Amino acid sequence: MASLAALRERIAQQKSIAILAAIIVLLALMALALSSCAYPTRNAEIGTLAPDRGYRWNNLKAGDMSDTVVIVTASGGGTRAAVLELSVLEGMNKVDLPQYGKTLADEIDVISSVSGGSVTAGYFAAHGAAGFPTLEKFLRRDGIAAIAWRMLNPVALVKLMTPSYERIDPQIEYFDDKLFHQESFQTLLDGRRKPYLILNAADMVEGTPFPFTQRKFDLLCSDLARMKLATAVAASAAFPVALSPLTLKNYSPCQAETAAPHWPPLWAENAADGDWNDNPERVVQGRVEVAYALGGKAAHPKDYIHLLDGGIADNLGVAEPYRLLTTGDAEPSILNAIAAGKVRKIVFIMINSRSAALSKLDKQQATPGMLAMLNGAVNAAIDRSTSGASHRLKTLLETEYANQATVEEQLGQPEIARRFREIGANTQFIAVDFDAIADPGCRQAYHDIATSWTLKPRDIDGLLLMGQALLGTDPEFPKAVTSLGGKMPPLPSVAQACKALNEPAK
Repeated sequence: MASLAALRERIAQQKSIAILAAIIVLLALMALALSSCAYPTRNAEIGTLAPDRGYRWNNLKAGDMSDTVVIVTASGGGTRAAVLELSVLEGMNKVDLPQYGKTLADEIDVISSVSGGSVTAGYFAAHGAAGFPTLEKFLRRDGIAAIAWRMLNPVALVKLMTPSYERIDPQIEYFDDKLFHQESFQTLLDGRRKPYLILNAADMVEGTPFPFTQRKFDLLCSDLARMKLATAVAASAAFPVALSPLTLKNYSPCQAETAAPHWPPLWAENAADGDWNDNPERVVQGRVEVAYALGGKAAHPKDYIHLLDGGIADNLGVAEPYRLLTTGDAEPSILNAIAAGKVRKIVFIMINSRSAALSKLDKQQATPGMLAMLNGAVNAAIDRSTSGASHRLKTLLETEYANQATVEEQLGQPEIARRFREIGANTQFIAVDFDAIADPGCRQAYHDIATSWTLKPRDIDGLLLMGQALLGTDPEFPKAVTSLGGKMPPLPSVAQACKALNEPAK
């Protein structure tokens, strides 16, 4: 009997081996069949370039506060960034504006984001405050495990052996399946509601910000409206090395562009031909945009644009909003609206969820390993570069408007000069930043929260309080609320948020 049982066991083992071998052969055949597949095309060509078509600022409904622009920018940082941004938006949603019958969150005109912040920005643009519960539920999921399974399961491993499925695809699928459900920029256009969404990635070749706007896509002769939100969000959060870049096809030059009155667009050429010593960032960006517009006809042909995490170029998502506020070669040009007297007040809220975790390297003499060096080259550099950025940006903006006022006076335009001086005084700049936490232990605890798509429930609970607390304690925020005819709501305190993060896990 024993020998018979052993024989049965050997037969069962052989069957298992045979089944495993069959699966391996099947997967190999699948890989062979798919090996001829082309790389995926992420963006579609556009038929007509026109200001009244596509996802553009002027094709969305105007807000009720016609003389006020409310801008929110959000940094990267995985789920930490997404939750902190959600908390700030919830705090803004508590500010009633009786004159308009809406909340401050309803009146956000522009929301610009990077990486983790793009998850919240994208969903808020599509669903408004009504989407907060769904978004919070998503952010509480174990995103790392979900994305890892989508990347490492046997079928995915085979697909990853082909060019048709890249390392960024599991992240796109996760965002789309669990949150955005096939929503696209056309979804936002159909709703015609603001805020105007700007998701920011980075051109990995040029090292410049790449905002997902139709104006930028015009240069590629491409239609932003047909792009899924999950794809753009994933590009904004495509962390280098771990994920592959998102590659866009440049259709320029194309038939739609030949119908344009001037190509490349004058606004791009004017920026490229500007005085580099006066504004180097504008000139460099203009040169890149002219190259996009020329496409295959450029001196160095740009047939494809490879996009990575936006934090590489601008981890606060402020580059494009700053461009809207300070130049005429943007869409919309808030600078021109100020000159015309249409915009008299600006409320700018910058959410910075940067990490500054303590490092064990400070206590060791041994040479740091490869992973530690990669972290220093990417994570640490991105996070540290944003420290104090809100103050620098505020100073730059005030200086820009003061200089503009001087220029207008020299041109004999005293009324326009007055408007630029007034807008400087009527701009509230609010910074939500962990560095504003006075208690050193609590500040370090929030800086220590990991940059990951999976956080502990306690971390999320603390972040949901801290965003509102920091918003309410910024001295500029009550001024902004009062100037808009609103009333400061009761918001959590920083002490409450510190306590929530330090409470023992349940």
